[in-house]
Amino acid sequence: MPGSPRKIILDTDPGVDDVLAILLALASPEVDVRLISIVFGNTHAPVAHSNLLKIYHLLASELVAIPEAAIRYGRLEGQEGAVGKTVVAVGRTDLLEGRRRSPPWQGRPVQHLGDAPSFHSPERDPTIPHQHLDIDDRPSYEVMLEILRTEPENSVTIVALGPLTNLAHAFRADPTTFARVAGVVWMGGALDVPGNTSPVSEFNCFADPFAAEQILTGAKEGKFELIMAPLDITTPHQVPFSDLIHPSIAAAAAAQGGPAKLTNGYPLKGVKTSPTGEHGEPTPIQAFVGAMLLRVRGLQASFGLPDAMEMHDPVAVWFAIAHAGATKLSSSVDGWGLQKREFRVERVGEITRGMCVVDRRGTGEDSHDRTKDEKIGKGGTVPSLQVEESSKEEGKEDKKLPWVIVKTPGSEPLRKMILGRVFGTQV
Repeated sequence: MPGSPRKIILDTDPGVDDVLAILLALASPEVDVRLISIVFGNTHAPVAHSNLLKIYHLLASELVAIPEAAIRYGRLEGQEGAVGKTVVAVGRTDLLEGRRRSPPWQGRPVQHLGDAPSFHSPERDPTIPHQHLDIDDRPSYEVMLEILRTEPENSVTIVALGPLTNLAHAFRADPTTFARVAGVVWMGGALDVPGNTSPVSEFNCFADPFAAEQILTGAKEGKFELIMAPLDITTPHQVPFSDLIHPSIAAAAAAQGGPAKLTNGYPLKGVKTSPTGEHGEPTPIQAFVGAMLLRVRGLQASFGLPDAMEMHDPVAVWFAIAHAGATKLSSSVDGWGLQKREFRVERVGEITRGMCVVDRRGTGEDSHDRTKDEKIGKGGTVPSLQVEESSKEEGKEDKKLPWVIVKTPGSEPLRKMILGRVFGTQV
């Protein structure tokens, strides 16, 4: 890869697919993770912070024991041009505006990594200092602004995997400094497909719609580029659970009646782990990810859903990796396609909170459920987002609108990247 790695800030609410996205970023030489900013979302911010530290402690044990892992995650070891440790900071716990409305799964204080941390805890205390992290006690939006202020303009990309609360606080506090960002890549929104939190709302939009609208407004004002990975494009990208759950863990699950029986319990007490993965045993990261995914697999089986994990957050990180060497995030890169979209976020609706209200007037777009289009996830393009040039008003000024990912190289390249980089599995 020519040139230096692209510096990125990960703003995340470490839930299930966030973990895979974080590990993918850390294992990718194209990017250098300077800050992991914790936002509330899948769980409360302090719990999410604890989840992240546990992940790092598990990863550290593999770096020591497995030479191949130390190579894959070389940036954590100070290789290939990394400068200093990654900083981790917790963001604001309050919404930008409005009242918090939590989805049903936040009714109890669990870790929301499939509850795996409560069952498969790392041996080391996650509260102690970590050799690969600098913990900053300031609100993460302040650290975010400091990085943008001190790094060269347009050299840092923000990849947001949760609600946009931290980004919106940073933008409001210092819009001039925030505008130094190379761009924002956000996994969020549902434009032409149903929501996953309400009939019309994707979770990250639903959780803090005022923040989403604030960042959307900044992009429309031309302050920075916003690249969205909505459910339309992320949902079809799936990796089979059989690829992600170690065979020994899957076998223990099968012995207890299969994944559908595991929505409230875990079989890992009978599974041995090995720091080096010897004798067919899972490494600490493999065991953790396997435990994390068992409950998700069980829940999906109970609803008759496919036996595969949807790669929502990894798609956003993948985009940042693929465009790390591009002059602009919206630059053309082989296999990827972007389309500008005109929409706003509903902030106060009783039943439409977080809905992306798309303006299709004069665009030539139709509207049907894009998740039913077979080409998506196989390198295909979201049909409704391919607006013909002839349908645009002649002479109309090119609006400053958010870019939406409408095409990727497909699920299989992402599957191979995750398995190869995160776990070292040759496929």
